[in-house]
Amino acid sequence: MKKLLHAFLKKSLFLVPVFMCFLGTQQSFSQDQIEVTGNVTGEDDLPLPGVTVMVKGTTNGVVTDFDGNYSINAPDNSTLVFTYVGFASREVAVDGVPCN
Repeated sequence: MKKLLHAFLKKSLFLVPVFMCFLGTQQSFSQDQIEVTGNVTGEDDLPLPGVTVMVKGTTNGVVTDFDGNYSINAPDNSTLVFTYVGFASREVAVDGVPCN
């Protein structure tokens, strides 16, 4: 049983930020800030609640809700870092262009 569980976790435990939508802009501290929203799922497309989403190099962060959704304000040239216990971290560039 342990080997089966370990094989499953090793195979499927990585973050997949599946949906990011850049919704608006605002001016703050003379850097363009945008609201980044999205949904984090695992390899099996199930939502991951409790994933930490941080703006790299800052203390600005949020945690995904029960459905894996998040919303964070970040500079349009920053990087988001997704971390979750037992998963490999994933970094995604915020370039102000919608991606999916």
